Amino acid sequence: MNYYDILNLKKEPFSNSPEPEFLFQLPQHTDCLQRLELAVRLRRGINVVIGDIGTGKTTLCRKLIQNLSSAPEDSTEIETYLLLDPAFNNAVEFLQTVALMLGIKDLNNCESEWHLKERIKTYLFSKGVDEKRIVVLIIDEGQKIPENCLEILREFLNYETNNFKLLQIIIFAQKEFQKILKKRANLFDRVNLLYQLYPLNFRQTQAMINYRLSVARDFEIKPSLFSFGGLAAVYQATGGYPRKIIFLCHQIILKMIIRSKKKAGWFLVRSCVNEMTTPLLKKLRLALESVLIIIALGLSISTILFQYRDADAHKQTPAVSIVPEVKQAPPVSIAPDSIIIQKDEKHDVKIPDYIGRLTMPQKRTIWWTLYNIYGETSSDIMDSVITANPHIKNRNIIAEGTIVALPSIPADIKPVNKDDIVVVVESGKDLEKMYNIFRNNPDEKKMPPLVFFSFWNKKEGIEFAIVIDKCFQNISAAEEAIGKLPPVIAAKTKILSQWDADTVFFNRRALQH
Repeated sequence: MNYYDILNLKKEPFSNSPEPEFLFQLPQHTDCLQRLELAVRLRRGINVVIGDIGTGKTTLCRKLIQNLSSAPEDSTEIETYLLLDPAFNNAVEFLQTVALMLGIKDLNNCESEWHLKERIKTYLFSKGVDEKRIVVLIIDEGQKIPENCLEILREFLNYETNNFKLLQIIIFAQKEFQKILKKRANLFDRVNLLYQLYPLNFRQTQAMINYRLSVARDFEIKPSLFSFGGLAAVYQATGGYPRKIIFLCHQIILKMIIRSKKKAGWFLVRSCVNEMTTPLLKKLRLALESVLIIIALGLSISTILFQYRDADAHKQTPAVSIVPEVKQAPPVSIAPDSIIIQKDEKHDVKIPDYIGRLTMPQKRTIWWTLYNIYGETSSDIMDSVITANPHIKNRNIIAEGTIVALPSIPADIKPVNKDDIVVVVESGKDLEKMYNIFRNNPDEKKMPPLVFFSFWNKKEGIEFAIVIDKCFQNISAAEEAIGKLPPVIAAKTKILSQWDADTVFFNRRALQH
């Protein structure tokens, strides 16, 4: 079925590819592109564009390349080279990659760092001085650049004449790159332009959606596919982040086709937000911290079974970039590849009124937060949270630093069956620490989809775990999945099974089977 025809569209309006033709140029985008293009033509050296995940950096990057090569004279004057993943193991590997991109031939793998720099410098002098061409190196995902490669970029800026830099460098990076730059004063003070991208406001979100629909219709005038309430729901759910907007709108379009709807209203958009469980959405919420095992007194009920991949996995520090302090489970004797029953002499505890509290950082929306923790953002859940937080006057705008108490709202489903095996990469008892790790995963591209998994039992209380989004039926299948993880993480994962009948779950999103 071709939904383009059904909705009077000529092409996909909400593709997840960075298509320059769909870039809705807000004043900040136009300003950024003009400043970058001017810096390139004046050969000013290094320029940096900073923005959160999903603010449109990659699309802006492609649009800049398009602008620099759109005119026939530009193709003979400007050479652009795009480096997508700058996560190199060493300086020589980085230099070899740059040299090959520039077209420097006959590279010897044994060439030293000094020889590679000299060959690049000679090439740049030939292009810039003899041929009077502008060479532009554009780097996406700049936050991945290793420190020794940043030093090489600084040295590239020394390749210059009395009038201009021989290599123009443009870096698109997430906001943590700004902190990295500031620590390197000898590079930071050479930055010609440091530009910050921000999420869209409501009117800009509305304009962006309508613009993409207009492009997909070849600018034919047709009725909007979104009501005002539907647009408001999109904005509330995405916080104005273009990537989230595009992904959510794609899901809305599909649901409109299935339900034979001609317009997306508030309730249709909210149903899409509640149902979204695809890997792309989950990748925006990945993290790492190891499950701490808590279990019952030696009575016949309320036991949780754990299996470790090796005898030392229980004693090692979790493999994450920021590790919160957590209380360790009682010491036990662990045999390799055995299932352990742990005992604890704690008294029974009652389910608390709240599972914890979160301090809202800048630009984090309450919709996505509740979706991660409770598995959906229904009106009942939202009303319960707002009731528990009378200081929140506007649920759509949560000020930075606001503390939000999250009530205990048991799920009406069991996300796992009793004998299901779950692979846990991280866990702890502090909601805020665990959730911040979940939202700030540095290895998201190396990991399978993960879920923020919270549960309670009457012996040990609440546990927050970050698990692979899959229930395994046997140990072999679980270990095979663990074997595909990065080695430093795989060595510390744990296997959780044999769920007690009294376990209460707070995330109503069932794990994949």
